[in-house]
Amino acid sequence: MPFAVFRRHQRKMLAVFAILAMFSFVVADSLPKLLSGGQTAGGNPVVVDLYGRQVHRSDLNDMAAQRNNANLFMAELTGLLYRRPSPAMFGDLSTKSLVDALILQHEADRLGMPAGPEVGREWLKQRAGAAMTKELFELILSRFNNRVSGEQLLADIANQTRLANVRLLLGTPVVTPLDVFQTYREQNERVSAKAVGFPVEDFLSRVGEPTAAQVQSFYDKYKEELPDPARPTPGFKVPRQIQVEILSIDGDALARSIREKLTDAELLTYYENRKNEFKKPSEFPDEIFQGQPELTPPVVQSFPEVRSYLATSLAEEKAQAEIIDKFEAVKNDNMVPFADKYLEAADELDEAKKSGSSTTVTLPQPQDLKEVAKAKGLDHEITPLLNRSQAEKYGLVSAAEVGLTRLSGGRKFAEELFDTKSALFEPVELTEFSGRRFLVRKLQDVPPRVPPLDEVRPAVVLAWKTEQARPLAEKAAKAYADKVKASGGKITAEVVEGHPVVTTDAVTKLQPGAPLPGQFFETGPPTPSEIAQIPSAGPALRDALFGLGEGEVAVAPNEPQTVYYVLTLNRRTPASFAVLYAPNGDYFRYKSEAMMKAYRSREEAWMDELRAQAGLKPGWTPAEDSKTAADDPRRA
Repeated sequence: MPFAVFRRHQRKMLAVFAILAMFSFVVADSLPKLLSGGQTAGGNPVVVDLYGRQVHRSDLNDMAAQRNNANLFMAELTGLLYRRPSPAMFGDLSTKSLVDALILQHEADRLGMPAGPEVGREWLKQRAGAAMTKELFELILSRFNNRVSGEQLLADIANQTRLANVRLLLGTPVVTPLDVFQTYREQNERVSAKAVGFPVEDFLSRVGEPTAAQVQSFYDKYKEELPDPARPTPGFKVPRQIQVEILSIDGDALARSIREKLTDAELLTYYENRKNEFKKPSEFPDEIFQGQPELTPPVVQSFPEVRSYLATSLAEEKAQAEIIDKFEAVKNDNMVPFADKYLEAADELDEAKKSGSSTTVTLPQPQDLKEVAKAKGLDHEITPLLNRSQAEKYGLVSAAEVGLTRLSGGRKFAEELFDTKSALFEPVELTEFSGRRFLVRKLQDVPPRVPPLDEVRPAVVLAWKTEQARPLAEKAAKAYADKVKASGGKITAEVVEGHPVVTTDAVTKLQPGAPLPGQFFETGPPTPSEIAQIPSAGPALRDALFGLGEGEVAVAPNEPQTVYYVLTLNRRTPASFAVLYAPNGDYFRYKSEAMMKAYRSREEAWMDELRAQAGLKPGWTPAEDSKTAADDPRRA
């Protein structure tokens, strides 16, 4: 029962993995979870077929370990040399990325691209120059705690480097001045439109009732589909749902109450211990008498000057320590023992099922922690069953991130609890921006199910009628569009056939990308601007709106095709060509973005070709990498 033994002690083993990778602040959590196999793992499952051969989870684990080693080394190296760590230089550890890595490795092997420790050694020399010394290499290697040899680490780096080079085989794409101007224009030219919406629901009354056969056929067509509000087609499958027990405490309120009780004696002691943090700027060096720093006492802010700050800081430290103590007590006394007991029983039942033997073991039933929470001064709540969308909007906890510090960058509540590897009853700590801390555990994880027709008949009938009503709404919108064209291409009324005319804000098609953490002056890719007056505006509607010319009329639906809009141009504020090339313009940023866009487009086309050669269907996504997997983990 090796797997059962592992499962019973997986928490301790994952902790060991995390410690071994502690110097990596990005992938220390993801690799252990990837290797653990999770709650539903079974042996060494087949993940995908490549080049007519089955690829097992163990194949991906080998690639994950190799990539993790290379990423950890480079994160540490770039942090030491440039103070700007590159935490995932060679890519992430998602299943799709690892499958792509195997495909790239196959192509590198086919082309005879060199590998091995010597290749890794030469690449590091080129990358870091004279700074890449034997001493620096061994310093970083020591952080691996003998998990990997120097030669193996160099081989791992070499292989990941050649995989990256395969992506670059097509060379540098051509970027024209027009491409740069188009990138600039999408983020600077503002467009406002007049829009009249023709909701599909207004035409439902014109649709007759479906026959029993039509209802059955429509149900059969979509009964295996999960609902998606952004998709025009329906889904009648009930998505995965979870129920969560939540213990929480207002950390800021606790800190305020502690602050009121702090004495000057405590604050003075705290001040003395941190005095060096409050140095005043001085024109003199810190050490006037060389070799005798004690003869040059630091000039620091006085206690009264920093008392308020000290009180807040000490109160927050005490509050954090108190919260940690409370949570640790609940975890160690209640949550962890029950989780161990449950996992052990689940493993024994699993083993009995596999061997065909009988057992008297039953799964233990949890007791709620309401009284435990009350004794610890914690708030308590048990949620109803929540699907992914509901969990993403469920109170303050929905915005909380994993970890006990604010803005930790950890995964949010729904993402963590709906992870296919997230186990029942395992404690999870989260913090919300306002300071509230949460200790949660998952009580139920109900898989998706196909409901019988009788249970969802009203929804099936409504979805069928909606599909029949769409052409009617589109026809009405086009008829009105023809009238607008005939009258000069302008919507001048305030209400049209009972539908209000809205004027959209003047917005750009794209917003500049957000700054990348730890990357000075670098941003992520641009993102679509929100059109506040037209909810759920998808690509078709956005292209129609931002492509409007003077006197032109367009008809386009929103993304779920629940409303068809007639659009005319209200005003356009052009992007100035002169501004792009002005001395203080941002030409080089737009050129860089245009180049990155061209690289991404070419690289994705190249990867699509390699995936097809490997035998993957277009759009293939492994279950655990798709958001749908949160609703249906069995989907591949």
